[in-house]
Amino acid sequence: MKLKKFQIYTDSLLPHEVMLLGRVKQFQDQDREDIFDTIYHNVCSGKPPKDYDAKIDKRKYSHLMNWMESKLDGFCTDQYYERLNYFDIRIKTDTISSDEEKELLQLIKQYEPHHFHFIRFYEVVKNYLMFLLVRVRLNDYELIHTFVHDYHDDYVRSKEVNNRMTQATVDIVTDYHNLKISQNSIKWISWLTRLWSEQGLDGYNRYQTLILLSYVALLKNDVLKEVLGYYKELEPKLEDGSYYSKKLLLNYYGNKQLILMKMDHYDSALYYGKLSISEQGNDYIMYLNNYSFNLSKLGRPKEALDLLIEARPFARQMSNKYNRTLFISSLMKSYNDNGQFQNAKRYAENRLTMYEKDILEHNWIKFFRTYMETLVHLEEFAQVKKTIRRYNLIDRESHFVKNYVSFSYFKWYMALANHKEGNITETKFLSGIRKEIDRLKATYQIEPSGRVTDLLESSIKRAIQ
Repeated sequence: MKLKKFQIYTDSLLPHEVMLLGRVKQFQDQDREDIFDTIYHNVCSGKPPKDYDAKIDKRKYSHLMNWMESKLDGFCTDQYYERLNYFDIRIKTDTISSDEEKELLQLIKQYEPHHFHFIRFYEVVKNYLMFLLVRVRLNDYELIHTFVHDYHDDYVRSKEVNNRMTQATVDIVTDYHNLKISQNSIKWISWLTRLWSEQGLDGYNRYQTLILLSYVALLKNDVLKEVLGYYKELEPKLEDGSYYSKKLLLNYYGNKQLILMKMDHYDSALYYGKLSISEQGNDYIMYLNNYSFNLSKLGRPKEALDLLIEARPFARQMSNKYNRTLFISSLMKSYNDNGQFQNAKRYAENRLTMYEKDILEHNWIKFFRTYMETLVHLEEFAQVKKTIRRYNLIDRESHFVKNYVSFSYFKWYMALANHKEGNITETKFLSGIRKEIDRLKATYQIEPSGRVTDLLESSIKRAIQ
């Protein structure tokens, strides 16, 4: 094995994966210990990486890589779930082999309470019990019957929680999509908080609880600190492998980045954001959108643009329309942040031609506000008016602000275009904006987007106060 292959593999490891491996390693060989220490330093320390010792036998690197892959596969909850589904199919089709039955029996004997996929495991064991009974095979009946009996109440409780979780998810994600907290979400907070503290809950439901509380926190600032504390409480479960899969870790990092960004801790958030884009999985574009925004907030727009441009081929293949339209807006904004307004305009108009229906259904307000910004920078005010009228953006925005308190930015852009074309005076243009700012400040204590007001000010060369 070439050392380059080992380097590529270790570079793909996440900190919690290395911490997990560190907990279970029992090396007798000093060379393997030294190699692992270098891995730990490179992945977990945050310090400049060290080179691997080329004098150590390459076979030891190969054996260590195989050991790490095997151990992580053994802990992976996703692979465990797939294996359970396989057993279930084999049981129901009466094709389970003797070796597979031995493997399942061993899993039952080794079972530890509150497993991540307890619900699915219980259902498979119960189906296996029925499989044995109808065949009058009573050798292992006592073991399996005892398991089904002992964990029945836990199963009923977990299923009840899982069923309620569905409605909680609908209510909370709907509010998150609408960018406004409502009683539909607030009513779930106390229940979810109690669930989080319920140590007897299965891992899947408990992690779903954290995700939903995170969505709530992103809409309700007064629970942000508490929810961030839950992430710290989860750390031991990640480090000991109870909640391990690479997909889950990426999700954990991506969500933690969002919480920290909402708290204006952009430097800390960036660490987790970078980890969240370590692999191009199903949610890669969502994590990348957030990470690129974080980079821009820290004054690093060129890095954000380079990452987004590199991800364009991946984004084009996406089936998730919401994330794809969000990516389009992110790349447009990044072009603007780098002063590449012609590139932003070409990209926006090209994507609008290709995905007009999707954009109008998902993330339309973000797309068109970014496009308006591009056009104002280019001083294409006729195109500003044409776009606002064609897509009826002022009326669409007025319906939006009825449910989510915001400023009527498309109305502002239309007024700016009319002023630039000589249809209204500067005084009338400014007074209309100032009246709306004063009204919403007094009523809702909110400030307009500094990005928008700065753009308008630079366009008319006069401050908006």
